[in-house]
Parts: sequence; structure tokens; C-alpha cells
Amino acid sequence: MSIRFSTFGPHISKIDQQYVSRAMKLENWYNKPYYFVEKFEKDFAKYCERKFCLLTPNCTSAIHLFLHSLNLKKNDEIIIPESTWIATASPAFQTKAKVKFCDINENNFCISLDSIKKLVSKNTKVIISVNVYGNMPDYKNLIKYCKKMNIILLEDAAESLGSSINKRKAGSFGDASVFSFHRTKTITTGEGGALVLNNNKIFKRCRMLRDHGRHPWTKDFFNEEFSFKYMPSNLQASLACSQLKKIRLLLKLKRNIFLNYKFHLKEIEKEILMNQDNEKIINSCWSITIFFKKSKIKTIEKIKNTLIKNNFFPRPFFYPLTSIPAFRKLDKNYKKFKVQNPIAYKTYKKGLVMPSSYLMNKQQIQKICKIILKIILQEKNND
Repeated sequence: MSIRFSTFGPHISKIDQQYVSRAMKLENWYNKPYYFVEKFEKDFAKYCERKFCLLTPNCTSAIHLFLHSLNLKKNDEIIIPESTWIATASPAFQTKAKVKFCDINENNFCISLDSIKKLVSKNTKVIISVNVYGNMPDYKNLIKYCKKMNIILLEDAAESLGSSINKRKAGSFGDASVFSFHRTKTITTGEGGALVLNNNKIFKRCRMLRDHGRHPWTKDFFNEEFSFKYMPSNLQASLACSQLKKIRLLLKLKRNIFLNYKFHLKEIEKEILMNQDNEKIINSCWSITIFFKKSKIKTIEKIKNTLIKNNFFPRPFFYPLTSIPAFRKLDKNYKKFKVQNPIAYKTYKKGLVMPSSYLMNKQQIQKICKIILKIILQEKNND
């Protein structure tokens, strides 16, 4: 079987097939229709050091579910970093609140507290912080600031399952956290997501909203509100359970991929910035990223195109959200954000997300790094 070495891909083994087969048994469709959903929610909440977990069809719906539960009003504001996937912002635009975009930190590409402080007003109700590429922002000061200003902090941990700061896991920061179990993520349900939190009141409301506004303690089919259908299937959850069972193995495999890239690129280590990883911050290495600090844009484009020709498929860093067509349709003055959020606009052209799937082996990583080194050295010689 021929598989192209795209940026990401899942780890599927016999244990995954066994769990899904269990969920497929006819008696479980009737007798235990949500057995694996409830099991995963209990186990994942414990893993994230949270009290509650709700499994959802995807991470986007987890964000929307949480934001909707807050009953945000027309004059309320949500602050979001420029550099993230559109899924972080889309649910915010589906609320009544106004969305503001802030800049990022150039060392980790995560939300900038300094930029936040320039945007916060008396109407700011929520800040969504994104652990982009497994990196983590300064949560200690971010949480402190949010408490001081009475702002709700939602941690978008979609890309950081297994990351930690000072041994505190991603998914345990802020008022609530969300995860993605898309087929590309560290653990997968094909499509999937989760909301984890400690607030019992918000948890109960989100649980009710998740299933067409049905309270578990009211009469059957006697709905409390018009709401969404964000219930996951038992099949999804069975795969989630098997994937979580081997989380240590999956994180070890990802770290080995990262260390191999780092080893083969040590010749240019001062000229690039890779995943944030040090004594305080452990990166789960969902994706291996390389930010080329000194290289020209055309050199980075050459690296990307040469890798594609060799059947490796890197992808660019996230475009600033205010630069994409979806946002330009909403705000005709979108050009102002290039001045307001200069780091986001400066960095996205100089980074590549490298092939990081579980199928990658040492030889393939070495080949990728040789291509990168050759082109970088050519650039140096030409200069």
C-alpha cells in the first residue's frame, strides 16, 4: 500500500479495532448505547486534571457549546489570537458578541498578553488562548490577569494534548479547555472533540445544550430549550477510549519524531526556531514546526516545493485570521490589522509545519532535513 507522507496521520492498531468491534456488537447498540461515551468522559477528565468532560462531534462544536452557555450579549467582546485555525474564531462569530483579534508572541506563536491589554475593555467577557503547535503561552500571568479583570479564559488545547508547563498539563488551564480528536491529531476519533471544565453549573448547562436542550432529570422528549445536536456516537467514543489507553506510547512516538528532526537540523539550530520545549515546558510535538529566523521568503518557498517534489507535504503556518477572505467580507478595514498585529503578519510566511505523522521513520526525516540543509546552505553561499 502506498501512502503519501502528508503532514499528519493517525496511529491505528489492533486495540483500536478491538474497541470499535465491541461497540459494534448488536447488544451494545441496545443495552449500552453510550457506554464508551461515558467511560471516555470520566477517564479524560481525570487525565486532564478536570472534574468534568463532555465529548463532542468535533472541537469547533465544543467551543461553540461553551460560548453559547455563557449567554453573551450584543455589546460583549471575545478576544482571539490572530494565528490559529479558523475553527477557534468561527464559533465566536456565531454568538452575539463582538470578536477582537490580538497579536501573538514571536517566541512561541501563542497569544500575547501585552497585545490583550491594549484591547481589553469593560465589555470584554472571554479570551480564547490557543496552544498552537503544542506550544503554550504564559498561563501564570494570563490567568492572573483574567481573574483581575473578571474575564473568562477558554484554553483551546486542540493541538497540545500531552503538553505541560511546570508539570501542569494542557487542558487544565483557565475556566474551561477544548480538545480536537480530528484524524490528524495526537489521538483521534476520526472527527471529534471534548470540552473539559470544573464549573458544575456550566457543565450541567452544556450537557443539556449538547442534546437538543434535554435535561437528564426531566421527562423524556420534554426539552428545556431549542439547542444543538452535539452528541457524539458510541463508535467515536470507543475509538477515543482505545486511543487514550495508549496515550503514553503516542506521545513517545511524537517526541521521537521531534528529536530526530532536531538532531538532523543541529547544524542550523541557531538559525531556526522549533517547537517550544525546555525545562519548564514539555511539548507534546503533535506537529513539528520550523520557523526560519534568517532565511528569505523565496528560500522557504523553495524548501516547501522541493519537499513536495520528493513526496513530502509540509504546510505553511496559519495565516492571520484577519487576512483571509472569510474575515475580509466582514470588515472592509481589514488592512489595519497588519499594523495592529505585526508579529502575526510577520511570522506566518517564515514557518513550515513539517511531516509529522506516526508513519514517519528516521530515514524519511533524515531525507527531509538534508533537503532543508542543502537549500539553506545554498542561500548562505549566494549571500
